Amino acid sequence: MTRSAWGCDQVDLSVYARRLGLRELGPGDPGEKLRTLHRAHVGAIPFDNLDLVTDVPVALAPGEILRKLRGPRGGCCHEHNLLFGCVLERLGYRVDRIAARVLLGGEGPRPRTHMALRVQQGPHTWLCDVGFGVQGFLEPLRLHDSAISHQFGQTFRVRAMSPLLWATEVYQEDGWTTLYHFTLEPQQPVDFVVAHHFLATHPRSMLRKAPLLQLTTPDRRLHLRGLDLVEIQAGVRHTRRLTGTSLEADLACFGIRLSAERLDDLTQRLFLAPAERGETS
Repeated sequence: MTRSAWGCDQVDLSVYARRLGLRELGPGDPGEKLRTLHRAHVGAIPFDNLDLVTDVPVALAPGEILRKLRGPRGGCCHEHNLLFGCVLERLGYRVDRIAARVLLGGEGPRPRTHMALRVQQGPHTWLCDVGFGVQGFLEPLRLHDSAISHQFGQTFRVRAMSPLLWATEVYQEDGWTTLYHFTLEPQQPVDFVVAHHFLATHPRSMLRKAPLLQLTTPDRRLHLRGLDLVEIQAGVRHTRRLTGTSLEADLACFGIRLSAERLDDLTQRLFLAPAERGETS
C-alpha cells in the first residue's frame, strides 16, 4: 500500500464499515456507493465537540480518529472529513481536501477553518462534507454551478460566485441561506493542523463555548446546542432542556458514551458555577 501524506494507510476499512453498520465497502456503482457511504457516515457518527469543550487534545491522524470514533464517540469537522477522505481514497476516488469559511450563524469575516472534500470519479465531481453539523447535507452535492439537490425534505445548492469562489446553500423559509464559502484549491495536512489549533484553543472559537452535537438520518435530525436538545421527526419539532441527571441518557441518544470520569467533568462544567467547581477568577 502506498503511504499517503494524509495517513490513509492507517485506516482499517473493515473497522470503519462496522462503525457505519455496513457489511462491506466493496464494489458497486461509484456514484451510488458514494451516496450510500456519505449518508451512512452522517447517520452513524455524530458531530461532537465535547473534547474541545472539556480541553481534551484531539488527534488528527486518521488511525487515531477511527479509534476515537469507535468509542462510541463522534468528532468535529476535521475528524469526520479527514477520516472520510481517507476511506474514499482507499476505495479509488480522487479526493482534494478544501477549506471553507462557515457563514451560517456567524457575523463578520470568518476564517477558513472548515474542511470539505472535492471528490472525483471518472467525469463526475462531487462536494462531500460529513462533518458540517445541523444544516449539513446527507448525500454528496454535484459540484457544478447552480446544481440543486433535493434530499429528504431539504434542498441544497452549489453556486459559483466567481471563477474562484463557490458557495454551498440551503433553502429555508425566507430563501437561500449560505452555509459556507469555499475555493477549490487543494489544501495540505499542515493547513488543517493550523485551523484545528484555532478551533481547539482560541477563546473565540465557537466549538469551545458549549456542546454542539448533531446526528442526522433521512427521517430524523437530532441536535444539541448548549443545553437545548432538539429532535425533528416527520416535520414535528420537540425541544427539552438537559439536566445533570439526564446528561448520560441524552448523550446516549447520539450514540455517545463517556467514561465515568469524563462524564463527571462534563457535568461539572455544564451545571456547576465556577465557584462550585472550586475555580477562582
